Amino acid sequence: MHTANALPALSQALDNFADRESLFNSNNLEQIVNYYETIITHGDEDSYNYWYLGLAYLLQEREADAQSTWFIPFTEASELETVALTSELSDVLNRSASQEFTKNNFDNAWSISQYLREIDSTHVQNLLRSILLAIELKLFSPNDLVEWQGVEILATYVDLEAIGTTLIEDDRELLGQLLASLLNFPTELTCEFIRQCLVSFSISRSQNIKIVSDTLLNLSHRFGTSSFMTKILEICLEFEGDNITILQILSRLYCNIYEYQKAIDTSFVAYKCCENSAQKIITNANIIRTLLTAGDWQSVLPIVERHEQLFETFIIEKYDTLEEGVDRAILISATFLPYIADRPDYYREIQNQIAKKYLTYQVTTKKDRAESASLPKQRGKIRIGYLASTLRKHSVGWLSRWLWQYHDREKFQIFTYCINQNYDNPFYQKWFRDRSDVSYCLGADPDLVTAQIRVDEIDILIDLDSLTLSTTCQVLAAKPAPIQVSWLGWDATGLSTVDYFMADRYVLPENAQDYYQEKIWRLPQSYLAVDGFEIGISTINRQDLDIPADAIVYWSGQRGYKRHPQTIKLQLEILKAVPNSYLLIKGESDRYTVESLFGMIANEVDVDIKRLRFLNTVVDEVTHRANLAIADIVLDTFPYNGATTTLETLWMGIPMVTQVGQQFAARNSYTFMLNAGIEEGIAWSQEEYVEWGIKLGLDRQLRDKIAGKLRSGRTTAPVWNAKQFTLDMEAAYRNMWSIYSDRLGDRDIV
Repeated sequence: MHTANALPALSQALDNFADRESLFNSNNLEQIVNYYETIITHGDEDSYNYWYLGLAYLLQEREADAQSTWFIPFTEASELETVALTSELSDVLNRSASQEFTKNNFDNAWSISQYLREIDSTHVQNLLRSILLAIELKLFSPNDLVEWQGVEILATYVDLEAIGTTLIEDDRELLGQLLASLLNFPTELTCEFIRQCLVSFSISRSQNIKIVSDTLLNLSHRFGTSSFMTKILEICLEFEGDNITILQILSRLYCNIYEYQKAIDTSFVAYKCCENSAQKIITNANIIRTLLTAGDWQSVLPIVERHEQLFETFIIEKYDTLEEGVDRAILISATFLPYIADRPDYYREIQNQIAKKYLTYQVTTKKDRAESASLPKQRGKIRIGYLASTLRKHSVGWLSRWLWQYHDREKFQIFTYCINQNYDNPFYQKWFRDRSDVSYCLGADPDLVTAQIRVDEIDILIDLDSLTLSTTCQVLAAKPAPIQVSWLGWDATGLSTVDYFMADRYVLPENAQDYYQEKIWRLPQSYLAVDGFEIGISTINRQDLDIPADAIVYWSGQRGYKRHPQTIKLQLEILKAVPNSYLLIKGESDRYTVESLFGMIANEVDVDIKRLRFLNTVVDEVTHRANLAIADIVLDTFPYNGATTTLETLWMGIPMVTQVGQQFAARNSYTFMLNAGIEEGIAWSQEEYVEWGIKLGLDRQLRDKIAGKLRSGRTTAPVWNAKQFTLDMEAAYRNMWSIYSDRLGDRDIV
């Protein structure tokens, strides 16, 4: 040991710290070692001096010196004293490991934790920290849970928090971090450990279950759903079987992995647990979602009638507050109504009232964790922020990417705020991340997203999700930008904090402003344009599908929730009237349910079920588009049209039939067909829909004429001119900013 006579100065240094552990905050390990060696040499044999000297040696990577130093107090200790000394050393190492972990000194924390595990292998807090450290340092394997006897250690306690080993707040946060991190390791071992954590930590169980469920929902958005995720939620329900949020998330995840009956059953269980109108609305909305996703239209109509009644009750009720979870979910609880009927005046009023109610009761938390603005604001440039969870291989991603491609960087600074997305996703990288001035992947915390937008001083915030995600609605409700706009994702939110809803002269009727909260901003041509689509290699042919080469092939490719029975009936009437014709049916849904629905309606209209072909989903979008080439005519859905599917059909040069309604969702195909250069196939009634379907099936020359117009329109039609569309959008942005500047009396506010 060193014997330098630095004791007075070092003693004074120690006196300036609250305790011995604080001395380590100086990070001067040489000074610490010198101090403890000196006072021990001068006869201070207090055991804590050895514990902290050994700790300093360990942090200097002098492991042998650390071990021998810690051993000294034990050399002449009695059995009883040995127990007390072991407890002392364990306590010192645990607190030190915790401090190093808090300071993100993970290597130091790992070294200390491993020695503590040798001294006391049953130390619960150290077990939790060691697992999390192993994950942080990329050293973890689920087999470590077995090697470290994780389940057994936790199982020795009936309730850790109730018998004196109460976790302090930092350790509760540690447990929450650990549970969230373990969800990235989908094994049965992980399931067993998480279940035991919920058993052992009963006092904080509800908090931990919320962490687990929220994390799983976010992971499913980013990476897709797995049976492991549903298994974990089933474990959570073992402890909180009436937790509405868990039941709703589980129902949603069941749908994602095509376990439709489980999804439906779970959503009905959730409804039985409801205690007020607000809870009933969000659970009833989930029932509608699961039934429609499965394609079970026979069961959904009475549930929709109940939904409308619940809204009428909710709108007139008064609440002190809306409970967490219910408040955000209520915003998107009317989303599926436009699939049922074309009633925009009624459904838009419901949405507007829901949004008004949310704004009355919303609770926001100020966040100070936003990153500093990384791009200086330049005078003369408008800052545009795009907010979305769908900037990947998703319909919104495929359709919006051209805006990033053509934006004028001399006049605009482009910020992208992604929710629940993988930062390294190749599609996102290529089309969005690398084409933005600044891009974030921020998770699903609306307060944090809001804070970041404010820090970045965004001038115009463009919402691409609209009613597809409650998080984006919550951000819009907080009004982080002076001008806020909804475009593309779905219909408008109804929030008074949103200034504009982007449309064109066709996609909304002339009187639409009567029932929209937002100001409708109509672009001069199409409200959307793309430069085209990538096409893959077809995986289907007529021979494999047992369809004659000279047959007329109709195609209907939509998910179960767009397959309104009345539209199916019209499609089968077309099929009945066109000899030697077949209908190909594609889209995610419960195969048995949809086949049964088509079979029942085919029997009603006297169409042979053998003329129907139910196709499996394909591996990617480019293959889907290639497979469209088998079709002679595409039959659109109503009252909710296709959007991406319509554009893909038109790009492939295939004639189609659509029925035009009054709501936004019932007019997408109409505007895209007109902006692609064709009017043939546009129907204004059910009768016209059938007439057009029959006419196109019987008239080969008409089909060829339409296909020719679509092919030539690829170079001239507005819907395929994304560069001009971007100019139109940018002109809209400048005009919006001019209106805002005039209102503030400053024409040069940027």
